[in-house]
Amino acid sequence: MSRERCVFCMEEIEEGAVCPACRKGIWEYDWKEEWLEPYTILKEKYLVGAVSMAGTDFVRYIGYDLILEQKVWLRVYSKDSWKKTGEKEARLLFGKYDFPGIPGVRDYFESEESGYMVTEYLAGQTLRNYCKKNVRMTQTKVESLWLSLLEGLEQIHALGMIAGNLSPDTLVVTEEGNLAAPGAPAPKGERSRYLAPEQREKEGVTGPWSDVYAVCAMWYEMLTGRPVPETEEREKTGRLKKPSRYIKISANVEEALLQGLAMEPQRRFFSIQNMKESMGLSETSEDEWMGVTRHIWGTAWLETARSSGVSGKKRRRRYLLKRLVAAVVILAVVCGITVGGFWIYRETHREEMILWQVKRDRNEYEDRTKEAVLARESSEYDKVLTFLETYGELDDVSSGDSQNYYELKEEDMEHCPEFYGTEKGFYLDIHTAMEALQYYMDLEEKLDLSAEYWRGAGSVNKNDEKEITTYLSKTEEYYTRKTGEEVSVRYDPSDDQLQSISFQGSRERCVKFLEKMIPVLLSESYLTKEEAEGMVNLDFQKDETDLFGKMYSLTLPGGYEILISVPSEAMSSGQGENTRQNNPDLLEVEISGRSRDMRVLEEGVVYAGNYPRDSKRYQEFLTFVKEHASSVEEIRDEETTLLGSRQETVYKLEKEDVEEWGEPCNFVRFLTDKDTFVSWMRNRGYEMKLLKEGDNNQVEVNGYGGILTSFIHKERYQVSEGVFLTVNSDTVNHQILGVVIYREKGSNVSLKELAVCVTAFIQGKEEKEFSDTMEMLDEVEADIEHAKSNTFIISGEATLMFSDSEDSDYEITIVSQNVYESNPYWP
Repeated sequence: MSRERCVFCMEEIEEGAVCPACRKGIWEYDWKEEWLEPYTILKEKYLVGAVSMAGTDFVRYIGYDLILEQKVWLRVYSKDSWKKTGEKEARLLFGKYDFPGIPGVRDYFESEESGYMVTEYLAGQTLRNYCKKNVRMTQTKVESLWLSLLEGLEQIHALGMIAGNLSPDTLVVTEEGNLAAPGAPAPKGERSRYLAPEQREKEGVTGPWSDVYAVCAMWYEMLTGRPVPETEEREKTGRLKKPSRYIKISANVEEALLQGLAMEPQRRFFSIQNMKESMGLSETSEDEWMGVTRHIWGTAWLETARSSGVSGKKRRRRYLLKRLVAAVVILAVVCGITVGGFWIYRETHREEMILWQVKRDRNEYEDRTKEAVLARESSEYDKVLTFLETYGELDDVSSGDSQNYYELKEEDMEHCPEFYGTEKGFYLDIHTAMEALQYYMDLEEKLDLSAEYWRGAGSVNKNDEKEITTYLSKTEEYYTRKTGEEVSVRYDPSDDQLQSISFQGSRERCVKFLEKMIPVLLSESYLTKEEAEGMVNLDFQKDETDLFGKMYSLTLPGGYEILISVPSEAMSSGQGENTRQNNPDLLEVEISGRSRDMRVLEEGVVYAGNYPRDSKRYQEFLTFVKEHASSVEEIRDEETTLLGSRQETVYKLEKEDVEEWGEPCNFVRFLTDKDTFVSWMRNRGYEMKLLKEGDNNQVEVNGYGGILTSFIHKERYQVSEGVFLTVNSDTVNHQILGVVIYREKGSNVSLKELAVCVTAFIQGKEEKEFSDTMEMLDEVEADIEHAKSNTFIISGEATLMFSDSEDSDYEITIVSQNVYESNPYWP
């Protein structure tokens, strides 16, 4: 099979023959030693052919999928290039086949030395060859070739990527007559005339505007038959001849091309859509991509504003020495325009600026490497311990045999080494949050600070690990003059990360707060205006058990919580009068962030249901679930104050449907897989006789768009005489969701040793680390009846809960700690 295909075009040939399609023999291949040998088979399914393009970051081969029997492109990256760019691109484009002109990624994988990406194969000829046969095309012809690919470029820009190496040699004119970009590696040592000037500079800021330059350079050449001069030549002359000197062209297209070919990025178009609008080619449907593009690339675009004058000066220096006075004048003008333009843009595009700041905050948060809990081996451990012992006030009440607890004063924090607290938080910092709040709620220059509160503490474990945990928060309260509205924000003063934010105002204003602020605070979610109105118009009347009225809460995926209540009757410190009397319709909405250590379990794994609510993937999943559901149950509870439980739709799925979707559920889990666990138990001498197995797969969708997936495969084992164990694992990837250990009714056998070894193993730890757990289990088994109604044990990242069932009067359920905390979603 492997030697029946041409290495150049993957058409079938007779062994040793010249290919009838491309007229080449396999021995014509100018192979290099560092390339993969022809007819290598990757992953037992991809046949490797000849290199079609090689560069600095990857080598692209033509290949053949032996299973699907179709041609593919194979990109092979070095390990460094794969980790730096290739893997991210593969994940972003995997399974996306609806981006016009951009091949979707069919598969990706890696070995010890390389990373591999498999993309769709696009049949056609290079734009270079096409232009040789079609010199000086009409404006209409060029537009028809480009339109489809321009839409694809807009969409990859909205994913945070640029093509980066667009040229007539890297683009393909497909058999349908459209341009496509199959992905080209960065050229080795070549200075393509289609690269934007900033792409040649070490400190150049690249973005969608860089692809705009390449597009306009090729567009210009396709119309005029003349290439755009090299950057060095343009720097000398400072001129570019208008296309109208060579052909008939509309004024708006000509102006757009010249602007798109500006040497300075800030004089160019920010995005492909801006260019299309100038040419009269844009569509309203593209606005959603433009908004996301601004969100992602805005900060980099502003960075070009800061650097454009400096970079332009560097490029021209060697040509302008003889005109020094003129250069100084030009530089002053350019700098003036840059600074003024930046200020004007910021003031006239406030919402875009806020979204860019949110994106920046999220990136900075995810890039942090410091842990909230300092282990003994940490380089900061000794410094923080010395600080706590020197400046902290030992709290005798909270301290004990297991820990020392220190209270901290704000004025002493200037002596503290840099570290992070463990309070719950958002990605945003306090400054971004306040700017967003003032803008969306129209509170600029209306808020006055009324009170500040500080909380700081640190605890040092006395066990063998000797971990240090810190708690830092600062609260600022503001009132709004003459309106009765109040704002409270709590944040970590060590890094300014927002922990919670609350707004107190009328029901109408609370609706606006929920509608506008949630997409900023939680970029992966939102509430519609109707949903927010439904929440604030609930019955808040107090009864005998409520001091001020009912309080309603909603937990969103990721552990964020919204709490809506009637504010207390306390006097407003800022206004000196009773705010409830001023406005009897007053409510308070508080949004709290998630714990810092709640990170995605495995890098790159997507959990079913964890999709941004406004994403296409979210809608695709809901459609899939509704079409494949074996049963549907509507659950309504109008009495509960847990808003997510007031209205839920539960869809049951069959195992084969869950496996077809192919992503594990978003219920919290341990990383240990079921088969490894069972094998380990048997090696420990436990019987592990399989008695029964089954599946329970369901998707819960609450009335506010939250999705909880629980794809559970249950296996019941006999561990030893009279002792049993049930393993609940993920139907898709078999990771353990929970373990239940129990004994027969009437038995007095102890479960504590089995519980400890299971708890340790599923967390990937040694049993000796759980001596405290063994001692607590001794107490549990001394009074099981009391424990079943009053006790649980936190053991590492697990929670042990005690109960009985139809089959047993004593069972121990071991689950992730987050299940006990009523937060089954992973972020």
